[in-house]
Amino acid sequence: MHGFNLKLSLVLLITGSLIFSGGCFEGEEGEQFYGQVRVPRTQEFRWSDGGLPQVFDPARAAAPPDTDAVRALFEGLTDYEPGTLKPLPAVASRWESSEDGRKWIFYLRKDAVWSNGDPVTANDFVRSWQRTLRLGDRAPHAKLLSNIEGAREFAANLIVNRQGRDVEATPSPATTQPSAEAKSDAPVEPKPEMPTAPPHFGAEAIDAHTLKVTLQRPDLNFPSLATHPVYRPTHELSLGEDLSALRDEQTNGGGADTSSPIVTNGAFQLNGFGSDGVVLERAKNYWDASSVKLERVRFVAGKSSEEALAAYKAGEIDAVSNAAFEPLGVKLLTQFKDFRRDTFGALTYYGFNTVRPPFNDVRVREALTLALDLERLSADTLEGSTEPARKFLPVQKAVPQDANEKAGAGQPEASDVEKREELEQAAPLRHNAERARRLLAEAGFPDGENFPRVRLLVNRNEPQRLLAQAVARMWRDTLGVQTELVIRNWEDYEAMLKTSDYDVARRSIVLQTTDEETNMRAMFGDDAAVPAQGGEVAQTPPAEQFLPPPPHWRGNVAPEQSVERSPQSQIMTEAQALRELPAIPIYFASSYAMVKPYVNGFDSNLLDAPSLKQVSIDTGWKPPPQKTGIRIVWGAMH
Repeated sequence: MHGFNLKLSLVLLITGSLIFSGGCFEGEEGEQFYGQVRVPRTQEFRWSDGGLPQVFDPARAAAPPDTDAVRALFEGLTDYEPGTLKPLPAVASRWESSEDGRKWIFYLRKDAVWSNGDPVTANDFVRSWQRTLRLGDRAPHAKLLSNIEGAREFAANLIVNRQGRDVEATPSPATTQPSAEAKSDAPVEPKPEMPTAPPHFGAEAIDAHTLKVTLQRPDLNFPSLATHPVYRPTHELSLGEDLSALRDEQTNGGGADTSSPIVTNGAFQLNGFGSDGVVLERAKNYWDASSVKLERVRFVAGKSSEEALAAYKAGEIDAVSNAAFEPLGVKLLTQFKDFRRDTFGALTYYGFNTVRPPFNDVRVREALTLALDLERLSADTLEGSTEPARKFLPVQKAVPQDANEKAGAGQPEASDVEKREELEQAAPLRHNAERARRLLAEAGFPDGENFPRVRLLVNRNEPQRLLAQAVARMWRDTLGVQTELVIRNWEDYEAMLKTSDYDVARRSIVLQTTDEETNMRAMFGDDAAVPAQGGEVAQTPPAEQFLPPPPHWRGNVAPEQSVERSPQSQIMTEAQALRELPAIPIYFASSYAMVKPYVNGFDSNLLDAPSLKQVSIDTGWKPPPQKTGIRIVWGAMH
């Protein structure tokens, strides 16, 4: 629920007129909800999601609205509880793991079928995951598969064997049998070197409904990771193409049936598409169809921010998401009950170059961290549009008491308790100027004396420039440390990141999962993210290669600075990151949405991934009683 900007003039105009007029809802309800509330009489959900879905392929969907459509059309081994993101059974009715969480067995339900009636099999998952690796950088989240045993080698093998296109890793029998010409006495031309055989791949179909997954590294939270769209299977007959390709397919087919342009296995299937919108219909042969309330989901054609808000105000659509409202717009809309603001799992952080002294001393890193007043940075510099980050991962909502009853049989739960205890031991970061000065003095730099000028690298972006200036002032005023702002265009900024030509650099990441180790590796390991060009939040970078680079965070620690160690091993847990501080978490982004009060189940979460399977329309909704004696006046907004 992030993406397009709302113009302040429009928000002021619409909200101002709404307040002056006393409201547009039947009676006096305009003061409770934004615009008209016309309750639909059918189970159709009209959604402005920042544009139309263009890609209907789990491997290639990068961000909303594509990922939102994929979640509705395709179902993986597990799905998530909408509010808490707790993994729940999906195609897999249950699962179990080895004690260390390295080997997993998923038992697929026999009533899970594709939209064409074919059964969903374990081999569908194996084939789909291997296809994702073959796509390489065309699969933006392929790196999430990298912990499957052999995935890195499988991808590396494809890179080696690729000659303008993917080649078969093993020659077919027809090419290996000697021909009549080969048996002649004619000179034999030397054969080109054949591609190497593919390495072992850790996903294996034991039988049609039993899938075994072996991981490189133990991961007790693998079922959570498997909820991601990239883990969802595709049918071998599915086009797996984008919207334009689907249009071409239907055109060339001479008016083919548009109700099934692709084969899917989710709660919905694609029914119609065009410039005016994309329509999903409830899948009749979905194994859990009885629990799906919506009959139809209509992604409204890509509207401008003004048009989307105006359509919502007029009661023509039921929800607006993927909206990054301007700060003043947020203040004006906060008064309405149908306006939502939530923390979004997109972190901006300042990474240290821990190879360079004095940043290889954890006391220096902690001093620079504690000198920052993150609350002030978010409230003042960023105008209250972000959430200050006291840790590297956002706080999850509480898990309902009955959630464990829905979880897969055999899923380890002791690890959840251990992780919570470890995180509780790692106290969140809080502004502490006195401790920051003491730590810097202990490191040999009292009042910043002889401390080298910090080269702070940021990409050319006005909010990021203002943030960097505010950070530099806090370091100077609290510690006496001077900062040189290095502001570069995107190409130069990216090049300097890759060559580590900085002391501290602005970075960001959009979290794709609640899996802690995956997120830590994405921030501090071989999957380290780079901010999106020109944006506040990074899209996850493509998985160009899976070959492991040299270990990160290894530096030549000077003898006089070896009292406090620099991070020497890969950061695998948040508690470790908070102890070693390879970076400073600065802020989490906020997500915004407008949702009509008669819409149920459109729950927000840290991954900004609502579940359409849970959404329904309360066709009998009635407005709550209006409180008497309370009216909002324009003067109160100043």
